[in-house]
Amino acid sequence: MQNNLAVKFAPIVSDEKKLELTLIDKQAIIKLSTWIEDLGWCGQKTLTLEAEMLDDLHRVIASARQKLNSKKTETTEGNKPSNVLEFPVFS
Repeated sequence: MQNNLAVKFAPIVSDEKKLELTLIDKQAIIKLSTWIEDLGWCGQKTLTLEAEMLDDLHRVIASARQKLNSKKTETTEGNKPSNVLEFPVFS
């Protein structure tokens, strides 16, 4: 007999999107919903993964975050126009 106990985690909610994660048996179910005025939350996409893939998914997401954060740092540090020459410092 299988244990069909579902474990739900607190959803991630923004103004117009909601991401939910539920564990059922040995599967992780990720649901994306969008808010539609007068209708409420409407399911858009559902992704079902084997629970063993959660570690891999975590690594991929962490890698993407690092890449995005490094690009943000490059753009904020690199705001100087390249055609501006700095004055020499005389001692």
